[in-house]
Amino acid sequence: MGMQALSNGKYKSCLHRAVVNESEERKSMAFFMNPREDKVVKPPVEISEPRKYPNFTWSDFVGFTQKHYRSDENTLDSFCNWFIASKSNE
Repeated sequence: MGMQALSNGKYKSCLHRAVVNESEERKSMAFFMNPREDKVVKPPVEISEPRKYPNFTWSDFVGFTQKHYRSDENTLDSFCNWFIASKSNE
């Protein structure tokens, strides 16, 4: 979901789902790239379109997915709604 936020929606993040095949052995290699927890996730200043997502830290996003929401195709939008609402209550 980070790439989607970093690109202001230009690049979509995909979900990983493994499917078991009874007749053929499956080999996988997982590889994740995440920013440091304290880094702010935001698109570069060169992007001129209106912002689709608020600035947030990776720890905000990971905390949301671990405590409030199982990842699916709506995760980033659900996170943004929750994040904006939680900031307005501060």
